Amino acid sequence: MCGAFNGEVKGDPALAVWCHCGLCRKQTGAAMQLGIFPELNVLKGADNLIAFKANPESATTRFSCKTCGSFCYKVLPDDAKVAPLGALEGGPVVKATCHIFCADKGDQDVMFPELPQHDAFP
Repeated sequence: MCGAFNGEVKGDPALAVWCHCGLCRKQTGAAMQLGIFPELNVLKGADNLIAFKANPESATTRFSCKTCGSFCYKVLPDDAKVAPLGALEGGPVVKATCHIFCADKGDQDVMFPELPQHDAFP
């Protein structure tokens, strides 16, 4: 958001989702659109990122900008790189194809209810 971080993704996402997990909702206030990409490269601002694990046992690390607090990307336990779809610029729009962690959403309605809904990763 502030420009201190810049990254790029390469390839088509292996999965593009609306995530309803508790951590994504806490981070954004709503479901978050995410894409799992074969390659994500930090072009600028690696030294300006905060790494966060929700708990010591968590193998998922979220990276946010120290300057503005924006979520930049996360790395899953299998080393897959996850980028927020709304932050992608300069290429074709990547649309989410399903919802994940729907059991965590509570009574919150979902946008695009016609998309498949899963309680975990499909």
